[in-house]
Amino acid sequence: MALRQLDHYNILTSRPEETIAFYCDVLGCVNIPERRPDFGQPGAWLFVDDHPVVHINYVDEDPAADTGAFHHVAFEASGYLELCQRFDDLGIDYRAVESPALDLMQIFVKDPNQVRVELNIRGEAAEVAAARAAH
Repeated sequence: MALRQLDHYNILTSRPEETIAFYCDVLGCVNIPERRPDFGQPGAWLFVDDHPVVHINYVDEDPAADTGAFHHVAFEASGYLELCQRFDDLGIDYRAVESPALDLMQIFVKDPNQVRVELNIRGEAAEVAAARAAH
């Protein structure tokens, strides 16, 4: 057995609008309220393709201390240059790490709750190099 992809992760937030906007407007998730079951507490499920990967629970106070050693969440992604341009256009702080020898491009960003989000883009190193050479 091998893990193939992230299933979901859950965020407790007192800033639901900002959090949903970050994941939808910045990272491209889709909020589909009617697909989230009624759990008896307010929240949202944010989808990538047809899978709810980010679960958000609304709380009155952020319980950051309760998350223990949670460090970051990583997503497989594509469109490295487009993502960098989107972050630049939106004024989002991020850190890019390029490892062409591994054909791996990474972007590190924080959501409004200071959760670290890692985006791993594989298979685009040659495309990025060619685009840069053309400019």
